[in-house]
Amino acid sequence: MADAFELLHPNVQRTLWDMRWTELRPIQAGSIRHLLVQGGDCVIASPTASGKTEAAFLPVLSAIADAPKASVRAMYIGPLKALINDQFRRVEELCARLEMPVHKWHGDVDDGARKRLLAEPSGVLLMTPESLEAMFVRRPTAMPALFRSLAYVVVDEMHAFLGTERGAQLVCQLHRLRIRANCDPVRIGLSATLGDSHAALGWLRPGGPAATLIEDTTARTALAIRVKGIWKKKPPNAVSDDSDATDPPNPDPSMVRLARDILLACKGNTNLVFANAKRRIEQLADAMTTQAASMKLVDEIVVHHGSLSKERREYAEARLRAEMPCTAVCSNTLELGIDIGQIDEVIQVSAPWSVASLVQRVGRSGRRANARRVLRGYFVEEFPDETADVWDRLHLEFLQALAIIELMLERFLEAPDLARSHSSTLVQQVLSALAETGGATAASLHARIVGSGAFGRLSAKEFARLLRELGLHELIEQMEDGSLILGGKGEAIVENYRFFAAFNAPEELRVVHGNDVLGTVPEPPAPGEHLILAGRRWRVDEIDAEHRTIFVSPAKGGAPPRFSSGYGRIHPRVHATMRELLASDRVPAYLDDMAKEILKSARETAVRLRQFEPSAQPFETGVRLYLFRGTRVQRTLQLALAHAGFGASDRDVGLEVSGNPSEVLRALRAFAHEPDAEALAAFADEKQGLRKFGAEKFEWCLPPEHWRAVFAREQLDIPAAVAAASTVARDLAALGWPRPPS
Repeated sequence: MADAFELLHPNVQRTLWDMRWTELRPIQAGSIRHLLVQGGDCVIASPTASGKTEAAFLPVLSAIADAPKASVRAMYIGPLKALINDQFRRVEELCARLEMPVHKWHGDVDDGARKRLLAEPSGVLLMTPESLEAMFVRRPTAMPALFRSLAYVVVDEMHAFLGTERGAQLVCQLHRLRIRANCDPVRIGLSATLGDSHAALGWLRPGGPAATLIEDTTARTALAIRVKGIWKKKPPNAVSDDSDATDPPNPDPSMVRLARDILLACKGNTNLVFANAKRRIEQLADAMTTQAASMKLVDEIVVHHGSLSKERREYAEARLRAEMPCTAVCSNTLELGIDIGQIDEVIQVSAPWSVASLVQRVGRSGRRANARRVLRGYFVEEFPDETADVWDRLHLEFLQALAIIELMLERFLEAPDLARSHSSTLVQQVLSALAETGGATAASLHARIVGSGAFGRLSAKEFARLLRELGLHELIEQMEDGSLILGGKGEAIVENYRFFAAFNAPEELRVVHGNDVLGTVPEPPAPGEHLILAGRRWRVDEIDAEHRTIFVSPAKGGAPPRFSSGYGRIHPRVHATMRELLASDRVPAYLDDMAKEILKSARETAVRLRQFEPSAQPFETGVRLYLFRGTRVQRTLQLALAHAGFGASDRDVGLEVSGNPSEVLRALRAFAHEPDAEALAAFADEKQGLRKFGAEKFEWCLPPEHWRAVFAREQLDIPAAVAAASTVARDLAALGWPRPPS
């Protein structure tokens, strides 16, 4: 490692001595050699807490140390403001002896700090893609001076950008920055979880030389796993979770058991408890707070998710860093690399959507010397009484969690979808570029936006059709000389601060107690009703609709607000592993006795269902299709059946179709014989309104034929769905369908 250390700038070397570093980690030595000798783009891939930030900044700071003030010399892009604030402290410590300025730029940074940077651009700048977008729109003339000598761009948590709207936005922004400021910085990606490292190497600079992979191949710390099952038996006359009673409802015994078990297992430690839904997070945090008080535990329970105020989230982060026991009940907001100190254990109370997500979460623990990573799972499942639904008897969320754990142990990671067109983000970038330039020709826009490589190979003709559609929506208009400018509606959209995010962010209402902003909720409760937020119970006193504010006071009763829920796309490998678990007699060693019972119960149901052979099984009012082929295939078949006039409900690993099995069989055969992706996309557009009310921000203004082509290509899996339809049709026929009418 000594040779790598010698490559660093003398002031960087002295900084490391002052910080009492005794050695460089392999990932840091490798990045130093690459960036200071070989040069060029690189991706630094290593587990969480392995020193990736220093692996990037030690050579970057060494390279710019002698000329830090020509302009901003290095830019760090992170996915979260909280991560920006956290990394600011780390980079500032490295830069202190170098007398190199460090700046941050996001919505919470005051105007004074921004003006100082604009007056004397220098050193290192940390920001989000949304802040960079705002700069293009609001300060384009300042950008050449600000970035003319930009030498490096560091993209942290790169996996959070791959295949997403924000990722396409960022790649396009870097191309536009090259044009605007005449700079061509080296691009450095940092990630702990790359499902397809080869594809990721090309993502940083589409169409250019692939980045070099610098990977940590050293052994991981030991991992301890324990999964505990809890049976839930619905008590008679139970009060619903949605109760608005002034007094607390009778607590759900399974929630009390869950809260107590977590507290007993984790007392005296610092822990993260992950749940998928914010509503579930609030319920569990409230139950844990109540039980901790009754058990006389000093451990504090805090809450962390995206709908809480910045102050509440920062308090939770500070408590986790403190040297006192604390447990945070959280969403994926604590999945990324925010500094939250030494985490002893990671707890899952609901199945994550992906293996990559679980790997990120587990990597938060075991950072102390000689410490092991610890994963605990606590899963509450309905006891399968006589009235239980067939699908519920399979305990699918529990199985999904086990499947993802098994795949993590196999070191499988989902690959990001890097072939997406990102048409919604393309529209955003067109509007942003017109705001930046004040007007441009179609050809120059094509070079500036499509030329970035972020949106595939969109021809000039296809791009022109898109521009005409934007004109029809009055987002842009054409001048007499042929140049394009923002239209009236386009200007209104761009001037709104929400424009800078490439993704949809629902407008929510603030919840305020006195001078304390607790967070936000998407739906306003009525005055006098109760809710749970930030792990506490509140009474709604007043609603100010004009200012979108709810005033509350402490109360005894309450139910968590109904937050909007997203969904994940489950990889086919996860579903296949779930099916393998049901068919196997192997019992994972990390299951406790109750979890073994739940697995045994699910397997007994699978046996009664003949291990899903046949894959189509008629019942009283329709047909159950057992697919186990991943979300994309399932949604394709669901759409095909809806197009044929059948109601088909998604049941996680299959579909439940209402209708006569003979007619369902005919529909499946028709789809398998002549699948029409164009017709399905048109149906999704015209009948289901997926373009008008689509998940992405600007889908509503895309040309219909463009949206449908992209939808068919990226949201459907016709070949795999045809194979699935053929299988279930064959199985239905083997059961004697179609049958003659009685």
